[in-house]
Amino acid sequence: MRLAHVVSEAVPFSKTGGLADVAGALPKAQAALGLDVSVVLPAHRLTVQAPPPGTPVGTVEALGLQGKVYELLQDGVRFLFLDCPPLFVRPALYSLPEGDFPDNPMRFAWFSRAALQVTQDRQVIHVHDWQAALVPFLLACQADSSRPQQATVITIHNLAYQGVFPPWVLSACQLPEAYFTMECLEYYGQVNFLKAGLTTASAITTVSPTYAREILNPAFGCGLEGVLAKRQDRLFGILNGLDEDLWDPARDAALPLPYTRENLTAGKEAAAQELRRVLGMSPSSRPILGMVSRITEQKGADVLVAALEDILQLGFDVVVLGTGEGRFEELLKAAQAAHPDRVAVALRFDDRLARLIYAGSTLFLMPSRWEPCGLGQMIAMRYGTLPVVHATGGLADTVRDASQPDGNGFVFSPLTPQELVRALQRAKELLAQPEAWQELQRRAVGQDFSWKSSAQKYLELYRWLLGLEPTGARR
Repeated sequence: MRLAHVVSEAVPFSKTGGLADVAGALPKAQAALGLDVSVVLPAHRLTVQAPPPGTPVGTVEALGLQGKVYELLQDGVRFLFLDCPPLFVRPALYSLPEGDFPDNPMRFAWFSRAALQVTQDRQVIHVHDWQAALVPFLLACQADSSRPQQATVITIHNLAYQGVFPPWVLSACQLPEAYFTMECLEYYGQVNFLKAGLTTASAITTVSPTYAREILNPAFGCGLEGVLAKRQDRLFGILNGLDEDLWDPARDAALPLPYTRENLTAGKEAAAQELRRVLGMSPSSRPILGMVSRITEQKGADVLVAALEDILQLGFDVVVLGTGEGRFEELLKAAQAAHPDRVAVALRFDDRLARLIYAGSTLFLMPSRWEPCGLGQMIAMRYGTLPVVHATGGLADTVRDASQPDGNGFVFSPLTPQELVRALQRAKELLAQPEAWQELQRRAVGQDFSWKSSAQKYLELYRWLLGLEPTGARR
């Protein structure tokens, strides 16, 4: 099967978040299943002197701008980089601290049109998020009898980001005004790129089964729940996987003592003490509650801040890594100033420190208001750190409460400081029972979050869309 992913970022070439992790790992898993996989990306680079990866293999032209196509073969996957310096030589992928790049609609309209030119031989075109959502729309609009029938899949990684722009982008992006209707492009008087893809793709997927159900409701639908409800028969939830080569405590060079299940306790203790040393905390045997996250209301930063004093009274130290909303950053810094040996806050991106937190923490906190999938809880479990999560989206699909026979963490609801503290109280009580705690750790470490199962489900979906199987991926 000939498959192309069209996506705006992918590790190891470009990254702002979990989208890049998925785009780097899923194609590799699909190639291992025997698919002929291409990944089409913008050639993001900081300067024109920095060459795109790979070797030049052709040219593309769209919206009056010409670009070059570079090819790189890696892990059985063919990566195609679309290089147009006026659009993609930038200090960041989408925005600067003062706001989004104003030409983002043109940048990704060009990218979508150019991507169509290099995917004509693909049976399935799988696009991701609003940046590539015009691909199925443009394919549905164009009348090209020479182009073979192609199935299109659009994956929603976070419905909150939709690519909504003023109506003038119709002309700038050469989008047909006839489609500026409630049924397609129009969204409260604006142009909505994601909506265009959702209304025209052969199938829609989200990154967890629970999130696929949640977005049909106004609380999670971000204004598109009606659009999704009309296409409910084409909406599937397929859980993201974890790149187990990238996240492996037995081979993680960031850890002072790499470990397996056999030396889990020793490895985690070494990581905990190194974590304290790096952050300037005093040596201690107190359990650590770690968090690696954007520090935003969506990620539950307000709940953590409100519960922080109670968490410290329970006997946990708190370590937070990430950046986000200034009001929460300031409150966390104040807590660190008040409790310098108990609270450590690193307001930055730091891969080595993140790995030390995953390994050295006793518990890993994810109090998200909504979470399409989440990778942090999967990484934490692989490193023997038990997650504490709000029951939503992919968190509800991957973490089962310790009170259950197959428990692998701690789940709480509703999302309040009081319920978070109650969950941590239950964790503290279980910590006092070493055998029960170690059994919970063994179940967490033993979870299979590899991409193999999810890649197989995507293959089932593609085959269904091509008429090769009677049913699509299981919801």
